[in-house]
Amino acid sequence: MKTILLSLIFSLGAFATTVTSITCSGQTATVNATTHGLVASQGFSLSGTAPTFNSTTSSVTANAFTFVLPAVNSCSGFTTGYTSVVPAKQIIELASQLNPLNATVTMNYLHWFTTSSPNPLSCTLPVTGATGVITNIGCPQSVWSGASAAENAAIVAGTTVESYGQLKVPAATSLSAVASQVVAQYNTMQAAFVNSLLSGGYYWNGVAWANH
Repeated sequence: MKTILLSLIFSLGAFATTVTSITCSGQTATVNATTHGLVASQGFSLSGTAPTFNSTTSSVTANAFTFVLPAVNSCSGFTTGYTSVVPAKQIIELASQLNPLNATVTMNYLHWFTTSSPNPLSCTLPVTGATGVITNIGCPQSVWSGASAAENAAIVAGTTVESYGQLKVPAATSLSAVASQVVAQYNTMQAAFVNSLLSGGYYWNGVAWANH
């Protein structure tokens, strides 16, 4: 069960699409990538000769999508150096437990939800100083030890929200049934982020809701 579920989970982000170009309008970047397969408010990873960058789609068409860069990032820096895009990981299986007394298996996993209404965390990401000492001031790291620097940065930026999940099933449950339940659980909760039901970091100023 564990091996097949793990294969399914990672296949969600395994299909790379070639980036033909990236253009900018203010802080909004448009990524041109034929049949990229992403949908609105889905997480993605850009890679190439530039450092891997994770974000969340805004508007989406079949061959292009947009995303909004944080104010600290210059959009012009994203027009070169990125040649590939893949969907962000969505579900990562952790250790599972066998429960012989009641003939069940407990699946433990992480959900990585994505949101276009991020609530950034106040901390300093790991940096290497002149003495070679790496500092990390109060920044959380994913529970999953395999998370990349870009994936941990996306959690700090608030565009990726990590949540723990668990599912207990009879030991005789089929592999496909387990996978279907876990994916359905993810999709249902991801819809809450897309619909802004789980947005954070907003305030009312008497006229409109604004993100701080």
